[in-house]
Amino acid sequence: MNTPLVHIGIVLATDLRDSDTVSAYKQTGDRLQKVLREQFPQFRWQVDFVNRNRYAPRGAIDPLPLLTFGVQEKISRHWDYALVLVPNALQPRKRVHTVGIPSSALETAVLSSADLDETSAQFCDQLVALALHLLGHLWGLEHHDSGPMRPPEEVNQLQISHFPDFQQTITVDRLEEVADKRLEEQTKRWNRLAFYWRAFWADPKSILIDLIGYSPWKLPLQAGRLTAATAVSLMLLLLAAEAWEVGVNLSLPLLVLGGIVALIVAAAFIFAGQNLGEISRAVGWREQLTRTRIVIFGTVLLGMLALWLLLFAVSFFIGWLLPDEVLTAWIREPTLSTLQLVRHAAFMAILGVLAGALGGNLEDEHEIKAELLFDEET
Repeated sequence: MNTPLVHIGIVLATDLRDSDTVSAYKQTGDRLQKVLREQFPQFRWQVDFVNRNRYAPRGAIDPLPLLTFGVQEKISRHWDYALVLVPNALQPRKRVHTVGIPSSALETAVLSSADLDETSAQFCDQLVALALHLLGHLWGLEHHDSGPMRPPEEVNQLQISHFPDFQQTITVDRLEEVADKRLEEQTKRWNRLAFYWRAFWADPKSILIDLIGYSPWKLPLQAGRLTAATAVSLMLLLLAAEAWEVGVNLSLPLLVLGGIVALIVAAAFIFAGQNLGEISRAVGWREQLTRTRIVIFGTVLLGMLALWLLLFAVSFFIGWLLPDEVLTAWIREPTLSTLQLVRHAAFMAILGVLAGALGGNLEDEHEIKAELLFDEET
């Protein structure tokens, strides 16, 4: 039986003219390949090094364009993973300083050597250690107090180390799926629905791991304009007699159907409006891109579900606090039951999710893409 191949590409994205410096970066690829072969002999490892003079080697660079550039290189060269390497500093979004941005959704990471001494004897090993940390995130690994997944707070203290046994087991399981033959290599006759269906079932476990890793329940709190639009609409509707009269009289099956439709419509509206599916210029079917789109759409969908649950809880609580005399006058009934409160809360949550989708499209496209695509700022 053939040993499965895992293909990694390293892209030096800056215009470096000094041949010795370029050679030092190229040695990183050779060293990384050797380390991976030692730690994971179950696979054949191929690490390619490509020098692309895309950016000037000075000034801080936004990591998001670097990620999309890496994805394009990965798809066009049929790599499994891509590492985009720059000597420039990276512009952080949340932290004061960052040296790497992994994106498991894109199976690509950006790393900076700005804090490392290119003339140091440890330069290559330090860069490989940072690459192993970022690759670990791409493989679904979490931080640990030992091994490559130890957070590199001081990059000058980076050292090559082995993944603990339990992380090696997780990694091998993930890589066995990645090393399989891609769908587009199996046949050229696909329709959209069939290809997306097969792409999901080709590796559903890793897709679900990525979805959980992105903590989609945090999305409503991270998107300020979405949250603001939702809050304003909810406050207005909670004090509208007409909304109460409609909400308490809707049937539960209709509310369930309406909730499902609202979640799908809201997620699709944000996904399309923010161009979240526009990841690469690649033409034709690509399993990697399709998988990425599934992860991103799933993250947005689960984020909308989290928003629905939050709005349901808030609406129910506020309805419980309001005086019964006021509510019964609004709904024109002598009493208000708990079931009616549940119906109204579900109705408010549906309307709030739809209003949130409108607010979500007011978010800065760059910011929401970074929020969805960045695993962390290392």
